Amino acid sequence: MHMQSSESEPVMRKLCSKILTATDVGVRFSFPTATMREHFKLLEGSQSLDFQVMDKYSKVWTFRLYTRKNDGHPKPVLTKGWLDFVKRMGLKVGDKVIFVLHGNHNDHLGILVKRNIKLLGSEHWADL
Repeated sequence: MHMQSSESEPVMRKLCSKILTATDVGVRFSFPTATMREHFKLLEGSQSLDFQVMDKYSKVWTFRLYTRKNDGHPKPVLTKGWLDFVKRMGLKVGDKVIFVLHGNHNDHLGILVKRNIKLLGSEHWADL
């Protein structure tokens, strides 16, 4: 008997992950440029894009992705909504944020957060 994956099984694809810095938790999140270029299309002439992500509790968060005018080095950052997310989730320097696509048809963007904990001399990433 062969097991086939069904359309109802959840699919999750990782877009990017990042270990948080002091700037990420206190000012703005420096978003990976390659991920921005591949998955977010800013309108021509626009420097920002609002998008929504869902956390593991099914809460929807709205973030603003902002880039500098200099097209060669856009240095994308998350501004609006990001610091509220940091405070509500209790994020700290060293935590990891993972952006994922959920669903068989990349239906929605998700965000996962993990904390590095040391147990008996070895490191583990625990869900927050």
